[in-house]
Amino acid sequence: MEELGFNMEKIRQGVYTLSEPMKQLEADLKNDNVIYNNNPILKWCLSNTQAKVDVNGNIQPSKLNSIYKRIDGTVALIIAYAVLNRYKLDFENMV
Repeated sequence: MEELGFNMEKIRQGVYTLSEPMKQLEADLKNDNVIYNNNPILKWCLSNTQAKVDVNGNIQPSKLNSIYKRIDGTVALIIAYAVLNRYKLDFENMV
C-alpha cells in the first residue's frame, strides 16, 4: 500500500491499545453517532463481536463462539478509532 502512496499506521491489536477505542466505539454506536447506513456486512460483524474483559476492566474484541462468524469490520472500526485518537488534537488544531 505504501508503494501506492498510502500512509500506513501501526496499531498493535492488544487489550492495551484497543480497549479505549472499543469503549468509544461502543458509546458512539449507542448514541447513534456512527452512520453506517445499516450496511448488512458491518451489522453482521458488529453482531458477531463480544467484549473480552481482563482483570483490570480493559476490553478487546472477541469473536462469538463460531468459526463462521467474522468480526473484521468491527476490528477495522476500532483501529480507525485508535488512529483518530492518535491524531485528534492535530486535526482539531487544523480546523
